[in-house]
Parts: sequence; C-alpha cells; structure tokens
Amino acid sequence: NYLAGGGVAQAPLRASALLRPRDAAMPGYEEFSFEPARTTEGGDSEPERGEGRLVADKLALATDRDGAARFTIKELPKITRPSELFAEVTFNDPNGEVQTVGTTLRVWPAAVVLGVKAASWAASRGEARFTVLALDTAGKPVKGQRIEVRGRVSQILSTRKRLVGGFYGYDQRTEVRDLGRLCSGSSDDRGLVLCDARLDTAGQVELIAQTRDGAGNVAEAAAGIW
Repeated sequence: NYLAGGGVAQAPLRASALLRPRDAAMPGYEEFSFEPARTTEGGDSEPERGEGRLVADKLALATDRDGAARFTIKELPKITRPSELFAEVTFNDPNGEVQTVGTTLRVWPAAVVLGVKAASWAASRGEARFTVLALDTAGKPVKGQRIEVRGRVSQILSTRKRLVGGFYGYDQRTEVRDLGRLCSGSSDDRGLVLCDARLDTAGQVELIAQTRDGAGNVAEAAAGIW
C-alpha cells in the first residue's frame, strides 16, 4: 500500500520460498520425542536441520488493482518430519528502494503428530515400558488413533585384521536388526497408547511409532532406549 492509502497496482514483485526442517517438539509435551526414525539406507534424503531446499526462486509477479498478488508453490517434495516454508517477496517502493517482506508457514507430513516417551530398560532386562502420544497439528490429543510400534536394534561389530608389518587393526560396522512389531493399539482420551514389550536383546533399541491420517499420510516418531 501507498502510505497515503490505496494499493500499488501493477507493481512488479519477485517471490522466493525455502522449505526447511524445524524443531519437532510440541509445547507441553517436552518429555516426548517427536523426531522421525533415523535413516539407515543411502539415497536422497531431506535437508538436515538448519539447511533448506529452494522450492521457488525469484518468481515474477505483478500486483492487481488492489495492490495484492498471490502465488502457488506446486509439487513440494515429500517430507517425513515437521518443516516450515519461508516465503519472501522483494519489490521496489515508490522511491525506488528495494524492500523485502517474508512470512513462515508450518508444514506437516500428516494431520496426526506422534510422540514417543521411553525410559532406560537396562535395570529390568527384557522388559520395556513406553508411551506413544497422538496429537493433531494444533497440539490437541487425538482419540481412537490406531498406532503401531516396531523396534530395531543397532549393534557395532568389530573385526580384528592383520596389517602390513605385523600390526593389527579393527574394522567396525553397524548392524541393524528389525525386531518386528512390539506394540499396537488405539489412543485413549489423552491421546496415549501405553505399551509393555519384551526385549531379549543387547544394544541400542530404537522404538518407531507409525500411524496414518485420514488421507493416508504417514506420521512417524522414534525414540531410543538402552
């Protein structure tokens, strides 16, 4: 708008947008992990936290007679964790000075948000208790959400080998083993599913909770226990 009132018609604009990961925490549920499971296979992945992916680059726009303009970002890449879309518009004001305005929109992989709370199980080997939480994107508990929790264990294996000159070295590799389904159930009035599982294994166990929203989108959260 002009300072004297009224929209700036037919003003040229340039719009850009950046999709980037954001903190997965939910206010009031700090004891839960809302992070997705770690990636164990190679291939393309989402940007690391703090990085981003450019999804619109200096798109040319023009305002209408009311001084407004809108643009749509199509074919956003698939995400598996809470993210944010930072949109920015650059324009020249009536004095010819370059001005920039921006806004941030929250983006979710699904309409349901999962969290996992787990404690160490070393003191009672073989038995693990953990809690899964289902919320909507506004942070309110979701009742009746069907959730499944699977487990996988990571172990570091070392192999001794002889080197040139009579010395010895060690090769280390991490082996990941699927433990299958550990727990399933529907969330209660508080959005919770309480789980008890038998874990007759050694190493770091990763609990991976999954569900689908009404549109079939997958929501996931993971937590590790020792």
